[in-house]
Amino acid sequence: MNGMWLVRHGALPPNPERRIVGNRDIPLSPAGQRQIRALAHDFMPILAGRLAAVVSSDLGRCRETTSILLTGNEWTASPPPVHFEPGLRELDMGQWQGLTKAEIDARFPGQYDVRGRDFAHFQPEGGESFAQLQSRALEAVRRWRRHYPTGILLVVAHAGVIRSLLAHYMALPLDDALRIPQEYACRTFVPEW
Repeated sequence: MNGMWLVRHGALPPNPERRIVGNRDIPLSPAGQRQIRALAHDFMPILAGRLAAVVSSDLGRCRETTSILLTGNEWTASPPPVHFEPGLRELDMGQWQGLTKAEIDARFPGQYDVRGRDFAHFQPEGGESFAQLQSRALEAVRRWRRHYPTGILLVVAHAGVIRSLLAHYMALPLDDALRIPQEYACRTFVPEW
């Protein structure tokens, strides 16, 4: 069987101010670690012997997710090869990263509303658009599929990356990508693409 499993990293520390995370390197919270351990217990035994490779974002929360997923599982031969891929990093929100909506409105008047009207193509100062994210994420998974032409790829990434990939594979407009549910530690299978 060919295809890819898309797995979102576990929960991050609480963010009550709703500061923009983007591609800042924030670790998993203890709750996120527990989520991934539970996923590993239920999900990884099903994949034993079927994975061609694991391809993960190189940000710490995905590296940690990958490590937890692969630890403690019985592999029939040896664990699958693991690759850390910068092309799977979360959306770069540029100068908006770490800011609240109110701070964005104060520093970049009107820009938050502009993004709401053109979600796919708006690019915050110093950052990238969702269309650019989709392009680099698609290139990353295609490159790794060429390297591993058969079998299942396990892709560990972020909500924005996974939504952009799923929007592509489901032929949805990028402006609808936020409607695709992506809870922490969720998994989605994409058959051969």
